[in-house]
Amino acid sequence: MSFATEHLAERLKAAREAKGLSQRALSKLSGVPQSHISKIESHAVDLRISSLVTLAHALELELMLVPRQALPAVRSVTRSVTPKPLPSRAEQRELARIQNKINDLVANAPSAHLAALQRRVREITQIHSQLDVDVLQKVRRAVEAVEPSSSDATIRQAEDAIHSLRNRLAHSAAAYKKPSAPRPAYQLEEDSDD
Repeated sequence: MSFATEHLAERLKAAREAKGLSQRALSKLSGVPQSHISKIESHAVDLRISSLVTLAHALELELMLVPRQALPAVRSVTRSVTPKPLPSRAEQRELARIQNKINDLVANAPSAHLAALQRRVREITQIHSQLDVDVLQKVRRAVEAVEPSSSDATIRQAEDAIHSLRNRLAHSAAAYKKPSAPRPAYQLEEDSDD
């Protein structure tokens, strides 16, 4: 599979995941067999134009030939409208546990530190980024260590854990971006002897 085809397959997979669709659900929407979608996403088969068009339309994407000079503008526009990936169920469950614990603490013993803790959790839930379940579990344990009668130091420790997670999520787009495959700086055109 060529670099361009692999790139298209990765874009299709990212679009499917951003919409929260499984391969099976995309198969039902597009009419392309789930096994073929799996092979396309794992680069086991070449992506045919007919499959590309069908899957793109099912994912509400348009295929277009763009002049090379216009690519920076097109990329800038598409970056601004690309939906962020949704958190997994495990991530959502951990976030809900953290929120419930903090809401209970605030309801039982309201304080400025607990209110700040509550704000930090709200900030995390508003950042639509891939969350790490292990990190969320550590944050949950730090929050569960807080009791209504806890010292300010214990509350600040939980707040620091949540603040650290928020910063990690906010900067994850740049810091944890998967490096793309190297591309040649230039390419020689091959002459065909037809």
